[in-house]
Amino acid sequence: VAILMAPLFYAVIGLAFDVLHFVVPMPDLMRSVTETVGALIDDPERVSTGRWIYIASVAALPGLAVMALAWRALGGVVRKAMGSDAAHAATRAVDVGSLAESRFANVVSEMAIAAGIEAPQVRVTDTDAVNAAAFGVDRAHASIVITRGLLAELDRAQMQGVAAHLVGSIANGDMRIGARFATVLGMFGLIARLSHSFSDREAARRFWTLLRGSMQRSSGPYDGQLVMELTNPFEPEAHATAETPAGDEGIPWRTWAWMPLAGPLVMSGFFGGLVCTVLLSPLLSLIWRSRKYLADATAVQLTRDPDTLGHALEKMRGAPIEGAFGAWIAHVCVVPNGLIGARSILGGSAVPMSPALDKRLKALGVMGAHVAPRTGATLPTATWLILAPLVAIVVVLMGMVVVGLLFVSVALSGLFTWLPALAIHALLRWGSG
Repeated sequence: VAILMAPLFYAVIGLAFDVLHFVVPMPDLMRSVTETVGALIDDPERVSTGRWIYIASVAALPGLAVMALAWRALGGVVRKAMGSDAAHAATRAVDVGSLAESRFANVVSEMAIAAGIEAPQVRVTDTDAVNAAAFGVDRAHASIVITRGLLAELDRAQMQGVAAHLVGSIANGDMRIGARFATVLGMFGLIARLSHSFSDREAARRFWTLLRGSMQRSSGPYDGQLVMELTNPFEPEAHATAETPAGDEGIPWRTWAWMPLAGPLVMSGFFGGLVCTVLLSPLLSLIWRSRKYLADATAVQLTRDPDTLGHALEKMRGAPIEGAFGAWIAHVCVVPNGLIGARSILGGSAVPMSPALDKRLKALGVMGAHVAPRTGATLPTATWLILAPLVAIVVVLMGMVVVGLLFVSVALSGLFTWLPALAIHALLRWGSG
């Protein structure tokens, strides 16, 4: 993406050099870039592999610098949301006069001692939904929030299983990994929105709103919503996208004004969205599924009794889990909202972010839990044999699409971005003598 956006960045830098040339002598960057690219096009066979790598690296530098700044800003938003959202989610401290709440706080401390980490802060949210979640950015800054509805359903042993799952997730580093996932998806979400903002005024306005939000240092109850919108770049917009009045077949002036950005921004946005949807989100979802299994296994290790978590999950199966927490935090819930269709930071993936509850119960049964998971239909071997070559074909086609996008972007950038920039460059250099 940094290479695809290189023509725009170098055009801006080159024109800035031309403006400064009125005051102090500055190198002719536009001419140097044009000559270098011209040599590559005229005789690519004589260019060594090392030279190609060097030119590609130099071309990507401005884009990588901008993305590094965006990455840092997005990471700050995610960390603040993960660390502070519990305080804004209508939670309260544990009521020491409540037996269930005090009991749960005690078992959390016990599990933290067993895991060798600092005991997380325990808070309660007054809702009848049945769920619990871990908040925070690392082991030292973590908290556990449980619903009043779940406390009413569990006995002490089952509370121990739920607490062990959440403490195990914290001890295994899932808070840090989840924050990284959200940052990566947020970055690609911003990139993907570039293509929409090119031709849609409302999409452009929303893009700049999200960009400003991601760059702000403030934290608050809306950080979680910001993370959700960034990590779900293809959520349908609730507005009409028509820019041209009915019966007018002409191209709007706004489209002509944005035309120099067609190559760098639209192609980069389309490419970023394609990679995020087809490759990145499914891979991250597969990784997170393994983290959920690991948290369950860690809970068994901490409690030394697989029935504690197994029986708790059985009670949560079919119970209402919606409304306890924001959908964006579903990936760190005991039973993610995403299992029943709600969005999350991995909600745009075709692969569910968490194993089905019955699959988790089956895995606990292998570890000795006395549970009764429901059996579901499995794909026959013949289906897998058919799917394997289809996946290989999709991978090859993706590679072809990437190469095709590169050539299309270069052509559009040369026509609509670089040529107008060269015309302005010539005027500025002529004016500066």
